[in-house]
Amino acid sequence: MVEAFAAKDTLKVSFQSQGKGRHKTVSFMFKALSDETRLTFFSSFYHTRVDDLVSLCGPVLDEVEVAPLPSC
Repeated sequence: MVEAFAAKDTLKVSFQSQGKGRHKTVSFMFKALSDETRLTFFSSFYHTRVDDLVSLCGPVLDEVEVAPLPSC
């Protein structure tokens, strides 16, 4: 599970890894409350490998893009 928080909105995305290099693309629209709005991402299920207690395993967030919507 990866969670995204922006302004007053929250999105939770689940992904079941099968160890085959798959990915999932998700869009999350939110309305900024000010000129500076914090975006936060959190992975709920990180864990370490049995043979390496330092390296984290779990969902990876990559290629985040933030863009304004065109005005109407």
